[in-house]
Amino acid sequence: MKKKVFAKAIRNHIILLAAGAIAGLILLALVHLLPIEPMREHVYWSMDMIEREFDNEILIDGYRSTLTGNFTDCLMLEHAVYSSEEHSLLEQVLHMYRGESCPPETAGQAGWWPGQSLKDFLTGVPQPREVSYSRYWHGYLVLLKPLLLLTSFNTIRLLQSAVQLILAGCVVMALCRKGAYPLAKAFLLSLPFLFFVSTYASLSLSICFYVMTAAALIQLKADGLLARRGWYGLFFMAVGMATVYFDFLTYPLVTLVYPLGIYLYFHGGTPGKGIRGMVRNSAEWGVGYGGMWAAKWILADCLTGSASIRDAMETVFVRTGSAEGYSRINGFFNVLGKNLQPYLNWCYLLIGTMFAVLLLAAAAKKKTGAIIRKLPSAAAYFLLALYPFAWLFLTQNHSEQHWQYTCRILAAGVFAAASGCWTLLQNDSPNISQN
Repeated sequence: MKKKVFAKAIRNHIILLAAGAIAGLILLALVHLLPIEPMREHVYWSMDMIEREFDNEILIDGYRSTLTGNFTDCLMLEHAVYSSEEHSLLEQVLHMYRGESCPPETAGQAGWWPGQSLKDFLTGVPQPREVSYSRYWHGYLVLLKPLLLLTSFNTIRLLQSAVQLILAGCVVMALCRKGAYPLAKAFLLSLPFLFFVSTYASLSLSICFYVMTAAALIQLKADGLLARRGWYGLFFMAVGMATVYFDFLTYPLVTLVYPLGIYLYFHGGTPGKGIRGMVRNSAEWGVGYGGMWAAKWILADCLTGSASIRDAMETVFVRTGSAEGYSRINGFFNVLGKNLQPYLNWCYLLIGTMFAVLLLAAAAKKKTGAIIRKLPSAAAYFLLALYPFAWLFLTQNHSEQHWQYTCRILAAGVFAAASGCWTLLQNDSPNISQN
């Protein structure tokens, strides 16, 4: 009987992964059939704003983590409007070609210059080379291309500011409707640590926020169904797949930790049960995350005869290596210091102080024994708060080079730790969904 259940689970995972990869490929192919010229015109209308950010892309001076992500955004925009008669539709979708201009100091041999490359492509300036970026799925184009068909990048930024605020509000309201007030407060507290003030200005740095909030809203709506049918593992796998499909390896861990926090609140139960569920669902997310990425490389190699798998594996080994010039342990502390650096200022000191005051005021109204009895329920949250540190340890090379945005994964730790603290002070037991 157990063998049949295990075989069924394996089959379901394979079907979900295969269906996701095929659907993802089809969607990308469909949006590449949309007319390119209106998109080019709309991006060109935004070039003044884009060009002003070539050298200075920080929204708030002095705070590197409020960057607009102009470097990656220009890559995304050129991918959205690029076309070449030399490549078939399938080749363009799987390899994501674009024209590349070269900085003068590189003599046309190496170096990335995405902003100038985008400008040169739009204005018809000859570009010395064509490059591919087959490592990623580039699923963001499924939404970006239709948007650019309708409007400019400037308008998309304005739209993002509204959509992200609405999504954040919807998550808070959904948590409150389910009685998960500790998580609602923790979610609000964590938003500044996501640099929510600047996320709207960046295409690339918005992706994980969208995936995380969408996953949370679906989970809160379908929690009872997911639990009754035993679909929670497949849900976390699907979230991992969606993260890879849309994201550029920015701060993907938030798409795991926030839904895990919600899962623990409604289904944690005893510490042992909560931790087992946390480990199991983390593994499911990892299967979806790694499996969807591997599916892209396999499709590219099988359908176009490329060497995407080899290129990707070489990059994986580099990105998961220790920080340059350090041992594994010393490198971790170096990376941790860089990623903590954006929070060492008065803004986060004041936020932390206000949280501590509110926490102490609530604790003063509770009996010590009542708080101690809640410790088992909160234990899994404090373990979950360690996830960002594990991520920094495992991805030292990437997290050292890109600390300006990888630091945002620490918001997931804030969410988990704050959820644990508020759970200690909660009066009622979690409102387990029966929907």
